[in-house]
Amino acid sequence: MDILVTVPEGELRETFFPERLRERLEALGTVTWVEATGNLTEAELRDRIGGIDVLVTGWGSPRVTEGVLEAADDLALVAHTGGSVASLVSEAVYDAGIAVVSANDVMAEFTAEHAFALILSELRAVPALDRNMGFGEWDVDDVEIRTLYGTDVGLVGLGTVGRELLDYVEPFDVSVSVYDPYLDPEDLAEFPCAELTDLETALSSSVVSVHAARTEETVGMLDADRLSQVPDGALFVNTARAEIVDEDALVAELEAGRFRCALDVYHEEPLPPEADLRQFDTVLLTPHVGGSQIRPPLTEAVLDDIERFQRGEELAGEIPREQWETMTR
Repeated sequence: MDILVTVPEGELRETFFPERLRERLEALGTVTWVEATGNLTEAELRDRIGGIDVLVTGWGSPRVTEGVLEAADDLALVAHTGGSVASLVSEAVYDAGIAVVSANDVMAEFTAEHAFALILSELRAVPALDRNMGFGEWDVDDVEIRTLYGTDVGLVGLGTVGRELLDYVEPFDVSVSVYDPYLDPEDLAEFPCAELTDLETALSSSVVSVHAARTEETVGMLDADRLSQVPDGALFVNTARAEIVDEDALVAELEAGRFRCALDVYHEEPLPPEADLRQFDTVLLTPHVGGSQIRPPLTEAVLDDIERFQRGEELAGEIPREQWETMTR
């Protein structure tokens, strides 16, 4: 089996492919590691794809287009060490019957864990308490400490991350309103705490967490009008994609002091030091680390599927066409 890895040389490849995982991959066949420090172009991928059975990709890898596939005489599997493959593979890949797998499910577990950590940290006022302790204070009279128990939660979009988050919050006796126009009510049957609702209902919750994919339909979806529906004193969390939320409208709400916010994604990354979002004590910020910083398990999940592919078994992380169509682009 001939395998091409398009993740360029450097720190990114070293974190995704430490020595033990390089050796594991190389035990599966003849592996070609691109000898470049920058991302390949589509033309460069086309030049290298001939005779390759398995293409292993990462962030910044070129899109597998119809033009690339014209030179891909043996390609049978695209294995992506990231989550979404919407911008990586084209419809032509599915038309050609090539299997596509990614670490989406594992990344979703980590992202849901991070979202849960943000929710608990903010409700329990951990950042404020830590800040006060650092200043030598002990009195908590000026800090509002809340609980997740019995809280109403709204999920804007469900997806894989939202499903994982439901597992985390369900033991807290929460009531969850889920807005997802692609979801069937029966898809929530395993979660007695959750109900499929409209967007307005989800946004009216005490904790609102965004998990929609970034698509043409969702960019700017949470504008000033939608954000005005978030209740006073609520917690608004976004670990999905920044572009779903109108940032100016969000800043305006924060300036008004209407609700608190916890963010892991931003319109401009890295977030500039002078960014308005950095100026609020009511905002908990993390630098887009929800699903992407714990990297070897992502690679391990992909290697597991390459081994399954080699044995002719069902692929655990396969991304079917219908899922690809709704993934973040």
